[in-house]
Amino acid sequence: MKSANPLSDALHVMAHLVGQTGPRTSEQLATCLPTHPVVIRRLLAQMAKAGLVRSVRGHGGGSQLAREAADINLHDIYLAVGAPPMVQFGARNAGNGCPIQQLVQQALDDGARQAQQLLEQRLRATTLDQLGAAFAHHLHQHAIAHGGSDAT
Repeated sequence: MKSANPLSDALHVMAHLVGQTGPRTSEQLATCLPTHPVVIRRLLAQMAKAGLVRSVRGHGGGSQLAREAADINLHDIYLAVGAPPMVQFGARNAGNGCPIQQLVQQALDDGARQAQQLLEQRLRATTLDQLGAAFAHHLHQHAIAHGGSDAT
């Protein structure tokens, strides 16, 4: 199993909710990642708190998008999982010691800030329905390549 990446996992789960006519359970969604349903429930709770999904408990319950996929951008999902830094560099006592190390760290920090801003800009410009359409296209191309039907 891969290491946890809340943004990637949340985007994955949300993409699986695009175009669904009814709620999906955490057990169903967990098979898509794959991970434990508890991980999915935690992600869905964050998405619900941000107003991106609505969930119903009990028999016949599950989660579905709270608004149209075209009205949710990937930055909304990024914020819902706590806006974790997407670009990081480790520092070796950047404040003390060698002046060259301080300059190197400053250059890396500036680059990381610019990269972070660019990534966030891209997330704002991409909606969940665009991600869902790319997913459907990928499935269609995979089916053609493997001589099968286009089942989603």
